[in-house]
Amino acid sequence: MSRLLVGTVVVLAAIVFGIWSLYLEPKLTLFSPEQRLHHFAHMEKVFPSRTIKAGDIRHEWTVALRDIAANYRFDGTQRQREEFLTRTNSTSLLVIKDGTIVHEEYRYGFDQQSRATSFSVAKSVVATLMQIARQEGKVDSFDDPVVKYLPEMAESGFASASLEHVLNMSSGIAFSEVYEDESADSYTIFERLFLKFQPLKTVTASYGSQNVPGETFYYASINTQLLAQVLMAVYDNSLSELVETKLWQPLGMGNDAAWNTDIYGTEIGFMALNATPRDFARFGLMISQMGRLGDAQIVDADWIDYIRTAPEPYLQRGQIYDAWGYHHQWWLPEGSTQDFTAIGIWGQMIYIHPEQQLVIVKTGADPDFHDHEIEAIALFRAIGEELTVE
Repeated sequence: MSRLLVGTVVVLAAIVFGIWSLYLEPKLTLFSPEQRLHHFAHMEKVFPSRTIKAGDIRHEWTVALRDIAANYRFDGTQRQREEFLTRTNSTSLLVIKDGTIVHEEYRYGFDQQSRATSFSVAKSVVATLMQIARQEGKVDSFDDPVVKYLPEMAESGFASASLEHVLNMSSGIAFSEVYEDESADSYTIFERLFLKFQPLKTVTASYGSQNVPGETFYYASINTQLLAQVLMAVYDNSLSELVETKLWQPLGMGNDAAWNTDIYGTEIGFMALNATPRDFARFGLMISQMGRLGDAQIVDADWIDYIRTAPEPYLQRGQIYDAWGYHHQWWLPEGSTQDFTAIGIWGQMIYIHPEQQLVIVKTGADPDFHDHEIEAIALFRAIGEELTVE
């Protein structure tokens, strides 16, 4: 082999290795302490993504900043809001009362224009789109079997499940979601997508069942991916286009957003909607106003009441992890019948209390997020009580 040929092979190998390293590096370091804050604000550089365009008409927030609760009680002790936000690596906190921003702060280099990733907050957005699909007649009933809309799931663990089962994380699907175990499906799914280059739709259909549908709550993100694929099938459109036309532009969002995808352009429906905290708050405001924004009824008010009153005993408040309920991809904290929240790992939350006309958005990069979610609710409730008394 000539020296020229050897040199050419070496150069080509170096180029291929360099490209592969650039592809792998952000995925392998997504949760590293040194880089996660940057990655969470630039997820379009970690995974492929589709843009969700804001419309020509953009909502201008009314801002009237005022004091909010500096202290709250949790676990029998008095605690400080400032210390909690620092301890939980929170990157933003927005409080909206009666449609007005009354508190807004950003940390760790985030600002008003920064996109924050949602993680599983995206699940509540997907559930809202499912309700819109039912209102528009694209889905006849949530009691319908999954296979009515996705016949390709007939050999999967979703074969006997209804859409209602999937919405409530009670489909019985065999998908392990243990964040402390890197052999769990919640980790290995990303190896399948981005190292083995398997399409999301194929991956979703590959899991079997472990429980009878409709009897047990078992949190598994693949349920929400199934719902996203139902939406894409019934509308014959991408999830990003649906968010853009059904929510982003009708709600007058202030900035473009992005939704991460597999390498074939299918959105990762269970996470990775990336938007500014103000736009997440705009979505929450619509939900807090019982599905209405301005003259438009985006989502039926009855559905808002339905999601915060889980009828099944095993989904009711206090029955899940001793502190939570769950219904239609929303979390229901114990100790109330009114408030509810979207939650994503690493500290992402959209808290909603319709009677108080209160919306609170928190984003972050908290490695101990599970330990702090109930405490966050205590803080949010203290803020709501103080603002309501005023």
